[in-house]
Amino acid sequence: MPQPSASNPSWPRRGIAGLLVAAGSCLVAAWSAPAGGQQPGPPGQLKSLTKDEQIGQVVEIGPGVLQLRLPKGGNLWQAVPAPDAKIEVTGRASREMLQPKQFVTCTVSLDELGKVTEPALQVAFTDGGAPGVMAGGLGVAEAGAKRLAGRRPAGSYLVCGTIKRVEGDVVTVLAGREKFDIPVPPEADLVVRSGNVGLAAPGDEVEVEGRYYQQGQLIVTALKITLANQLAPPPPKNKPRRPAP
Repeated sequence: MPQPSASNPSWPRRGIAGLLVAAGSCLVAAWSAPAGGQQPGPPGQLKSLTKDEQIGQVVEIGPGVLQLRLPKGGNLWQAVPAPDAKIEVTGRASREMLQPKQFVTCTVSLDELGKVTEPALQVAFTDGGAPGVMAGGLGVAEAGAKRLAGRRPAGSYLVCGTIKRVEGDVVTVLAGREKFDIPVPPEADLVVRSGNVGLAAPGDEVEVEGRYYQQGQLIVTALKITLANQLAPPPPKNKPRRPAP
């Protein structure tokens, strides 16, 4: 799968499907397209961040703005992506994220009739993708993974699809033409795996690779963001999006 780029309108990929799409996509579209399409800094000697400078925090994020402090407690950097920048956003999700229209992946045990026989111990919220049932494993299926339709032998499978409804601890997921009632106990691990920088917030930890012509203006080539707080659905207007830790 090609990496999203500043020249591709889908960069970064539209975020956690459903509730957070509009806000996230607007923010990241602005950040990924600097005025005039110019990279920061004048022509000159291009330098790279040292290993000691690559770990820091998000200071500010908004339309057209991503400000980082690198290293933690160090200098402020204004960041824009290189055309082939690789973006990874990970973290934990709140229980409230288990609601209709959210795209999820999880590993389940199925019997020979296709019924779920054990609770899911991990559910991942992703940027969407092709729904279906694949060979078992945690997380997002690799590109080209074989989808197994119809009758399957009993075993462990990866289910990718959209939440249809939630009743108590049972989450109904539509995976193509199939429907699965998946028990998700309170102790299940709810994780975020996204390419949408719009899910970030001040205080999130970052690991970044990049180049610069002058101090404080960074061309990002790779960015990993770890969310400091659980990802939650948008709250009522004028309230913060995320709960306190």
